[in-house]
Amino acid sequence: MENEIFRQTFTGSLPSENLPALFEDCVFERCDFKDLKLTYSKFIDCKFLSCDLSNLNLSNVRMRDCSFDNCKLLGVQWIQMEDLANFSFKNSNLSYANFTGMKLKKEKFLDCLLKDADFADCDLTEAELTGCDLGNARFLNTNLSKADFRRAKNYSIDPLQNKIKGAKFSSDEVYGLLLSLGIVIED
Repeated sequence: MENEIFRQTFTGSLPSENLPALFEDCVFERCDFKDLKLTYSKFIDCKFLSCDLSNLNLSNVRMRDCSFDNCKLLGVQWIQMEDLANFSFKNSNLSYANFTGMKLKKEKFLDCLLKDADFADCDLTEAELTGCDLGNARFLNTNLSKADFRRAKNYSIDPLQNKIKGAKFSSDEVYGLLLSLGIVIED
């Protein structure tokens, strides 16, 4: 495969407007990916630190074993990707993200902002969503079995329209499971 880059660190800028086809074991720090075309690119074992990937077009992109720390990923349509596996997001803003129908088993979203994110028809079995703000996030026909929602807040999950067996929730936020039932909770 031509245009391969291995074990390099990019700080503040990327190699060119037309990115190489393969990045492996690379670090991207404070890079701006907005409006770049990543079509058919592959990222393997890469780290994204304080990058802006908002509204990025991910058509036919593959990402494996990648982590995103303190990144801005607003409105990313993850469903466009050809392959996304073994990833983690930490302290990142993924508001308006679309994960509809994706298999996200055991994936990690730690202390992230996921407002208005769409998780309908997803498999989030054993996923970690600890400390996330899930205001207006959509869960419909979602498998949340054994998912970890401890310290998560602002979620509204209908237990009758999602699988939640074995999921973990903090007691002070568990009312998000009752909102859809029309129950009035008073102190």
